[in-house]
Amino acid sequence: MIQIAITDDHTIVIEGIKTMLKSNKEIEVLQSFVTIKDTFDNLSSEIQVLLLDINLPDGNGIVACKELITKHPHLKIIALTNFEDSIFIKQIIKNGAMGYLLKNTDKTELTEAIKSVHVGNRYLPKKINDILLNDSIGIDNSSYFIPKLTIREKEILSLIIKEFTTEEIAAKIFISTKTVESHRSNLIQKLGVKNSAGLVRVAFEKGLI
Repeated sequence: MIQIAITDDHTIVIEGIKTMLKSNKEIEVLQSFVTIKDTFDNLSSEIQVLLLDINLPDGNGIVACKELITKHPHLKIIALTNFEDSIFIKQIIKNGAMGYLLKNTDKTELTEAIKSVHVGNRYLPKKINDILLNDSIGIDNSSYFIPKLTIREKEILSLIIKEFTTEEIAAKIFISTKTVESHRSNLIQKLGVKNSAGLVRVAFEKGLI
């Protein structure tokens, strides 16, 4: 029996996966989480495969993937997301994910992916492979506008992604908290988001870091 866990902030996604796998005698959903913190704090050592959302309320699944594998070396992670951009795919695979599934996956594909990564094989659906192939030969899969950031803005953005607080950023790069907040506001405006979680998501989406 393959013991799996799910981290997704949408309970409807978690319940949907549980329903899909309910009749499967080879896979058991042992745990589910809605935040990265909860995952880090409570992930059982029995879990063999984790289905991990990329965009979570308290952080970024791409960053968390690397940290979770460091903490649980035998854990196999499958990204489970709505994002189809090659930047996301490459980043999370680089950080150790063994698979990448879109949330509209069906029961057959989900089961195949879990079984595949459990035995150490990478699993990428045809659509994801096609996106990576297009990217490798220079065909753009998206039409994102990429804003220009100053060196200081990039520096602050990278620290926000690493979950530094305003005070910690100010102390690290020797500027006032007011200046950090000013840069953060400029970044939010430039990237067209509402908060720091949005900054992290778009930074990966547009390949800004």
